[in-house]
Amino acid sequence: MSQLTTLDKFNIAKLQMETSKNKGSSEYWKFRLAIKLIQDIYMFPSDESCKREFYDTISSDKIRVMGKDLIPGERSVVANADFTIGSQIMDVSTAAVLFDEDGGDAPPLHITKYQEIFQPMLITTKTNKEVNRTILLTFLVIFNYLEDSEFASKVNNLCTHQRQIRLASEVRNIRDSIKSQMVDLFHTYFKEYSLAMEFFKKGQIKMAKGNWKFLESLINVVMVNHSVLMDHRHECIGTFLDPQFAIFNHSCLPNCLQIETGYGKYSVVNSLPIQVNEEMTINYVDVSTPVEIRAYKLLTKYHFKCRCQLCLMRQDVFFTMQCNECLKPIKSSSLTAVLTTPNTILKEQSCSKCFHPFDLDVYTRQIQIRNFFIAIIVIPRTNYNINDEGYFTLLLKEFAGLIEKNGAPALVRLLVESLESFHLVLTRVTFIKRLIDEVMATKVFALYTFPFNVIVSKICADGCECIDFDTGLESLKYYARVLFAVKFPADLSSQLFFNDCLFLELAQRIEKLMAVLVEEQTDTFFGTFEESMELFARCAYFFYKHVKCKVEIEYVEEKLLQLQQVYHPIKSRRNIHSCLERLFSYANANIFITKTRFLIFNARQEQVTLFHTFDADDYL
Repeated sequence: MSQLTTLDKFNIAKLQMETSKNKGSSEYWKFRLAIKLIQDIYMFPSDESCKREFYDTISSDKIRVMGKDLIPGERSVVANADFTIGSQIMDVSTAAVLFDEDGGDAPPLHITKYQEIFQPMLITTKTNKEVNRTILLTFLVIFNYLEDSEFASKVNNLCTHQRQIRLASEVRNIRDSIKSQMVDLFHTYFKEYSLAMEFFKKGQIKMAKGNWKFLESLINVVMVNHSVLMDHRHECIGTFLDPQFAIFNHSCLPNCLQIETGYGKYSVVNSLPIQVNEEMTINYVDVSTPVEIRAYKLLTKYHFKCRCQLCLMRQDVFFTMQCNECLKPIKSSSLTAVLTTPNTILKEQSCSKCFHPFDLDVYTRQIQIRNFFIAIIVIPRTNYNINDEGYFTLLLKEFAGLIEKNGAPALVRLLVESLESFHLVLTRVTFIKRLIDEVMATKVFALYTFPFNVIVSKICADGCECIDFDTGLESLKYYARVLFAVKFPADLSSQLFFNDCLFLELAQRIEKLMAVLVEEQTDTFFGTFEESMELFARCAYFFYKHVKCKVEIEYVEEKLLQLQQVYHPIKSRRNIHSCLERLFSYANANIFITKTRFLIFNARQEQVTLFHTFDADDYL
């Protein structure tokens, strides 16, 4: 490949002088990009087992990187000191973040201008949403890589998992498709800008060398190391690649998480106490699923097997039965066993803790309901012209047939693929709700276990509409179940408590229900119209008071004032504790109530306090 000659350098310098007169022009930025593309870049080794120097910008008086001399993927971040819960560990960079909507600070000028060069070409790209997001994020990484040598050096630390991706045909095909589309976009840019085409013809575009080997490696880096960016409501607002954040390893029982600590400012904090020399971990996947689903996601997307405490437990806390008397977990079939032989055989006859004998008929029925719910997820059917019990029986038969035709690994894959796309048959939602009530009444399965957690969340998202007061109350009930019987018990790392907006939607839903009740002016399950309004007003006020987020403080204060002004004339009959008790008793959200507090038991049967009710400020 030819190098830049003295004449080349002279002509480039002359062109640079001409274009620099108008840095706002598209020609200037096309020229600048062309020059950046002929700079030297780091060529990732084909064999990732090759050791390379680690560029350390992470280690500080708080944390350090262990295994700097090891290959990427074998390094870890450990504590240099003891950390109490909520300590700020490290800031998170948003240099390369693809926001879902307009959000965050305006990107640097060079990013905006480079995006403008490729935007007309990207519009014509026909691809699926996920692939398109990877393309856009990879472009952001490239732009930062070319402009910021510090960012580039950090990216060079990361895993490419080239060997694993070469062996995984499906992942490799996706990567190659992304690469092909990005190469086409670069070729279009070369055709539209003669200087860039000249560089390309002379073999001076560094990332194009070796059949675009660098671009291929960078796509691997993005696919393996990107994360979701969480806002102050713990909602995903974008996809990003922070090469420092990517060094943190995964655990299904993580002790750290990423939160928004200020407007446009994001940090890593610890949700559990951390001792000196202890590894700091985050979660890469949803951890409240059976170990087989977590393992499949981690292996196919991140190319490793997790050996954390949760994955090595003898009983899978998210796929187990329990004694329906003392709620102690009992020996249960694994998801793999269920997807191999969907039998209803109990491994124990009585509880080893309270000696309560198990009713075989009750447990058999509950296992059938569990298998029916798994069938709903994996069998794409719109409806059957039969009654509900016939639908139940037929789907169980189809589930058994599916198991006969497929092995457990294939069905785990099918489950993972179906979790994001399955739909409930609307005409069966009432029947499914009855089954959920039955599951909660018998207590053979906890609602946070799979697949009940998935079905309840789906009902809340798709099967509850606030058409009138009754449907609105039903919607509120399922939202309370998702929050308090599914999310909280599954949160073994106490990360929900770092969501200062945790109870905001609950308060909003109650207030919306009040507005519907005002229109209908009827008595309810909770008493007369006036009594019901008082109960809802007190509960809404209580939950708004628990919103501590600075971003929402003005909105919350306005809501508190409105509740005081509108509902103050109602004579007080109940305290907040009794109001909450009636609301949660109706929701049947597995909340345990004492004289001063409300609590739940998490998936490891640990007692977790949700909130206390002795604060006088929580009265209207």
